[in-house]
Amino acid sequence: MTTPLTDVSRLPVHDVMCIDCKSFYASTEAIRRGEFPLAAKIAVMSNEESQGGLILAASPATKKNYGVQLGTRRYQIADEMDIEMVEPRMADYIKKNYIINRIYRQFTDDQHWYPYSVDESFIDVTHSHEVFGTTDEIAARIQEAVFEKTGIITTIGIGPNPLLAKLALDNEAKRAEPWRATWTYERVPETVWQIDELTSFWSIGSKTAKKLNELGITTIKELAHADRQRLHRKFGVLGDALYFHAWGIDYSDLGQPYLPREENRGYNNSQVLMRDYTEQTEIETVLSEIADQVGARLRSHQQQASIVGIFVGFAVPDEQGQHGFSARTQITPTNHTEDLIQAVRSLFERKWRRQTLRNLGVSVSGISDATVLQFNLFEDSHRQEADLALDRTIDQIRQRYGYQALVRGYSKTKGATAIKRSGLVGGHHG
Repeated sequence: MTTPLTDVSRLPVHDVMCIDCKSFYASTEAIRRGEFPLAAKIAVMSNEESQGGLILAASPATKKNYGVQLGTRRYQIADEMDIEMVEPRMADYIKKNYIINRIYRQFTDDQHWYPYSVDESFIDVTHSHEVFGTTDEIAARIQEAVFEKTGIITTIGIGPNPLLAKLALDNEAKRAEPWRATWTYERVPETVWQIDELTSFWSIGSKTAKKLNELGITTIKELAHADRQRLHRKFGVLGDALYFHAWGIDYSDLGQPYLPREENRGYNNSQVLMRDYTEQTEIETVLSEIADQVGARLRSHQQQASIVGIFVGFAVPDEQGQHGFSARTQITPTNHTEDLIQAVRSLFERKWRRQTLRNLGVSVSGISDATVLQFNLFEDSHRQEADLALDRTIDQIRQRYGYQALVRGYSKTKGATAIKRSGLVGGHHG
């Protein structure tokens, strides 16, 4: 029987590494305290003073001994666990990430280096062997160099494409020394098809897994042997990608970074609320603050948006088992803060049914250049020009003197979060 792996010569074959800094935040904090990262009992927690504070990272020993994971809440940590709680220092993590990525770049060129997150990067070393040795030798040299320079332990997945490198990292390399693993097309049946849960597979979330379950697909092996046409009918082009990914095939190329199509471009901001929000005025205050941030981002890039959306996450699922809702609406292209706020509040008032909330987000799309001002025929044009000039003035003052130099009145009311968050890096203390 012919399969996608019958002729491997037609498939992309590169020497790709997916490199992860093991428990990066927690390891950084352990090193700061003179402790060995793998032995330290440390958890990095956002808003440690709050019982609803979230675990952002936990050291390996903390995960193994107490089952603490990303997203664990403060109230779930018992005192007898004897875990040292530390607040995140995002600026420090970003600086260390820069140092580590400079080491990665010593082994390839910038075209084949792709930072994936603050603690993960991809590099392609296909053309580096004459200088640095085999792929495994390069991986070992990277691990040694990073540890000597920073004290951070790195884990490395290796594969002929980014997908297999990532799967090798998450499902083997992270679990035991030497913290390296190689997955190839030939090993797909013994590696990729042995992944226990659909949601353990890169790019499959809970919603996609549920839809696959509805088709009778519960494992990666079943996905690989499913009817591709049926998957396409259910998911469109995503169904094709899921099918080939289940065979370990990924045609993405680190040397050709993804550039979004114009119609897919957008901006968004969101935040996890540190307590339950039930009052409409408080919720709309936070939504307004987020819309203000999105508007400032649009103006900084000389862009405007014609579609505004919101995301609302519930503290607990509602009677229908829903965890939240989203909504969006089309507006006259704008980057004016008040226009965005009006759209966001209107969406929220139409959709909210008094649920208790813990997550809020605002997004905009339908992006176009803001070089030409598009007036609303139902509003005074001089007033519109004056409002936009005021927005730009506020932006300039904040850029020069900081966000708190000029805040909107609602940010002084109960429930507001913008002033407190203005000194944070990536939503956390710097």
